[in-house]
Amino acid sequence: MLNELYHLSMTIEKAGIVPQDWHGALKSLPNSSPKNPCYKILINADSSIAGIEPMQKDLVSSLRKCQFGSNGFSFPGFNIKSLFCIKDVKEKKIFEKWSKSKKPFNKEHLKKWCVKENETDWNELMLNKCLGSIPQELKQRCGQIPDNFVALNFLFERIGLWGDNGCSEFIKALKSYMWVKIEADENIDNILPLLLKLKPENISVYLDVPDWKEFPVANENTIQYINECLLKQTDAVKTKVDECNMKDAFGSNINGSEYKLPEVKLPILGSIKLRAMNSESPCQYRYNTIDAKSFIIGKDSRKSAKGALEWLASDEFEGKTWGRVDGKEIIFAYPTIIPKSPAKLASFLGARKTDNTKARFAKYAEDVVCCLKGLAPSLKDVELRIFSLRKMDKARTKVIFHRNDSAQRLVIAAKEWQQGCSNIPDISMKTWGKDKGVTILAAPETPFPLQVAECLNRIWTLDGMSKKEVKSIPISTGIGLLLDESLSLRHIPHLIKIAIKNSRGLFLSLGNSLHFNEIIKFDGFNKHKQLMPSIIGLLLWKIGIRKEIYMNNPPYAVGRMLKMADELHALYCKEVRNNSMPPQLLGNALIITALDSPTQAIAQLALRISPYLGWARTNSTGSAGLSRYFLKEFGLIESKVRNATFPARFDDASKAQLFLGYIADNSKTDESITNNNEGIKK
Repeated sequence: MLNELYHLSMTIEKAGIVPQDWHGALKSLPNSSPKNPCYKILINADSSIAGIEPMQKDLVSSLRKCQFGSNGFSFPGFNIKSLFCIKDVKEKKIFEKWSKSKKPFNKEHLKKWCVKENETDWNELMLNKCLGSIPQELKQRCGQIPDNFVALNFLFERIGLWGDNGCSEFIKALKSYMWVKIEADENIDNILPLLLKLKPENISVYLDVPDWKEFPVANENTIQYINECLLKQTDAVKTKVDECNMKDAFGSNINGSEYKLPEVKLPILGSIKLRAMNSESPCQYRYNTIDAKSFIIGKDSRKSAKGALEWLASDEFEGKTWGRVDGKEIIFAYPTIIPKSPAKLASFLGARKTDNTKARFAKYAEDVVCCLKGLAPSLKDVELRIFSLRKMDKARTKVIFHRNDSAQRLVIAAKEWQQGCSNIPDISMKTWGKDKGVTILAAPETPFPLQVAECLNRIWTLDGMSKKEVKSIPISTGIGLLLDESLSLRHIPHLIKIAIKNSRGLFLSLGNSLHFNEIIKFDGFNKHKQLMPSIIGLLLWKIGIRKEIYMNNPPYAVGRMLKMADELHALYCKEVRNNSMPPQLLGNALIITALDSPTQAIAQLALRISPYLGWARTNSTGSAGLSRYFLKEFGLIESKVRNATFPARFDDASKAQLFLGYIADNSKTDESITNNNEGIKK
């Protein structure tokens, strides 16, 4: 990871960007949410509690807490538990039912639960440090505090009045405040989570004062002031290493290389270590250099790496320089010439925000290409760097994927990607439109690169249900498929094989739905039904099989023949059997046989379709025109298949062509016949 971050730090330095430098003792607060907010607790001049209120998410993200030494010992933010926790199983059920109901607040119930036997065991040692030695050390490091940050001074003084028993005094102050407010029916919603819960859970709190001048303690400016004090003190400390000319792995001063590397808090992944080497692992002794000595990184290099990653992963750049791959992985992408407004490279690759799920690949491609073209006279001079980080476990984070490409290659690749995804026949799927009760015809969509592995790794049963996801191919496969100029001849056939193996159930159910004229809801994993045809077309395009060729090939014709058999069968059931439809149509039932033995499938189809062809020749109902059309089309396709030489078994590329033929639309010239006769396709 450090190599990637070193290059990133050089890039942003050239752009004149100076990342925020945070002292290692300042840690981010836990992520807050409406269900789990961070509570601000206000302390009066006499050390009593003045108020309790949840803080806004934006404020919480801008604050930090000072953590000196072990985890959990911090100030002015730290974790506590509720004062009481119900331990009796029956009472827990009563409380849970009461808390979910909309009945008026009942003080008697609350007093019954808030008794000594339900008191929560707090970690007194930890809280005494959070309210004692930690603020004392911070006060000493801050020195003479200016008037505009007098709130910080007030807080130090008021916490100091609690003495060495800060935990017990803090609990007393909380109880006193809470019961006064409860008796007065005030601030109940903010008090209850800190007073009583079903089980002891961590609650994030932040101390402040009600009487401040310019800036309260819970303010971004106050945190910046604390950070400056800590950094100045660190810079003033000189070591003997400064006097030598030794360099670290990146050519910077070796000073500070003996300490642990700083942590960075990233979206989704949480806190990660820039590099972790454990002397307890025997493999680390291979080269007789353990921990920090195995890869020497000085203070300046550490600062650059940490600042660069925090800049790249800032909230404002989501969808631009970084994006979510899944619950444990983030992808990063940036050009070596940083524009004023970063291009939406992460979204272009498919790591999109949840509120952009309806965006199209073509739109992102247009925006990214436009942005990149304005960076340099030649796109060959602009390099793109892409890498992803995955949380392997609580302690380890790994670079899963890394590659560099020119911007010129990306521009060409985006065009080729869209051409490849268009390498399919016309396919229309009936679905719901924006207006309630109105249906529309939707076409297959161009997938984003990161969606390719998601689709190919999904196994579908023959009834069209998404069974499970396997790890047949890595998530980065789609990016390689996009950017590689010449993929291995083995690689694409392997992807086609996986697509056919895992998605045959998808194509069977999709074809059945199309030929039954059903409405398809593209929600959840059903979205893959709109993406898989384009992925199949792209894979065929990558190995030189164009639709102008394969639409005249026997495998495609077999798929078309089975489609016509389905539609003729469905029309027959509608007219002759009073719309009593079977669970599976004729052609659909022969798909699996056609994949394994096309000759046998055609022979079975010839026997089983005869009654329906005979009916089509004599049909005199309102659907006569449509039945004649199916009869004509079936004859034309049969003439192409009659003299074709079929292998004993189709290869995977031929199976892909068969599936595309099976779900393809009828030709444009036949739409009027289909529509005017209330046919299967609308």
